Amino acid sequence: MAFKRIKKVFPAFLLALASVLYFVFPPLSLSAEPAGRIESLSGAAYYKAKDSSKWTVASKGIDLGPGDSVKTGSDGKMSLKFSDGSKLNVGNLSELEITEYLLKSRKRSAVYSLSAGKMRAIINKFTGSTDIKVKTPTSTSGVKGTDFIVMNEGPANVLFGKEDTVTVSGDDNMSVELSEGGMTENTKGGKPIEPVAVTPGSALEEVRAELEAITDVERPVEWERAGRLPEILARWNINYGNYLADSKKFTDSLDVFQIAIDLTGLPSIKAEAHLGRGTVLSRNLNEPLSALKEYMEVVEKYPTPPFAENALFSAGLINMELGEKSEALRLFKRYAGEYPEGSHKDTVELFIKVLEGD
Repeated sequence: MAFKRIKKVFPAFLLALASVLYFVFPPLSLSAEPAGRIESLSGAAYYKAKDSSKWTVASKGIDLGPGDSVKTGSDGKMSLKFSDGSKLNVGNLSELEITEYLLKSRKRSAVYSLSAGKMRAIINKFTGSTDIKVKTPTSTSGVKGTDFIVMNEGPANVLFGKEDTVTVSGDDNMSVELSEGGMTENTKGGKPIEPVAVTPGSALEEVRAELEAITDVERPVEWERAGRLPEILARWNINYGNYLADSKKFTDSLDVFQIAIDLTGLPSIKAEAHLGRGTVLSRNLNEPLSALKEYMEVVEKYPTPPFAENALFSAGLINMELGEKSEALRLFKRYAGEYPEGSHKDTVELFIKVLEGD
């Protein structure tokens, strides 16, 4: 009798056990839903799978998951669509890794790592908890449901808000809130600047419009002009740095001048920005040694007129004020030799006579 009961119950027990095992260890033929896929692309575009060391030519429809990467060439663009409805539109000369991705019914999290280039993040709204971050080597943007553009150039980052609010932090984790119609930026070791309104007809509006085209697969781009964006932004930073200095926001002006230096490799821009930092440090913050370092950076690395001439003269002045007479004399003599008709010629000649008479 007992045997019959066991025989009757045993198949039910096996069925229950099989069901449990099925959900704990699903059949190998069932694969998880991918985090996203390449929705569209144009120009030179490449894909690298997780744990692979080789890049292959990308194509529409490739599935993407955590650890996978994409990158683009000088004319490349890609649009990535994710399972939560979000999109990442990658511009040219960019490299992006899907570092983390998790989507559940009431929770989602992701980390998208942009190691270089330009990207527009259109993050779909979500009713559950959200922890999504867009990272560059020197900044982190925390997003929920929003639309913004980020450009990474070396250690410098520039971000434009398109919709809702993005929390942007730098290396030191100090953050600012970037809203629709604003721009913020930072560089290595620095807090993002207070957001600036993008006004009609401004250089910032021009840059934002260009970045929108660069991160849209369907829109044409004049690539030569697109390549000048770092230069345009760096020149804007020099003007803005001077404005901040005139407004007695001296520390902020130093940060903005440094962003200009880090945005571009053009010697003339670097020289002007270093000179701007030196002026603020010496005249406004009473930091002569730090100012001297900025001036000598121009003199030795970026001898671009008229910035190098002014930097050499200023370096001589600081050394004279610090009591370093022999170094001041050396610099003033160098000035007289390199700029015999320079704007500081008469003053330099007087200082040389004074210093030689001591």
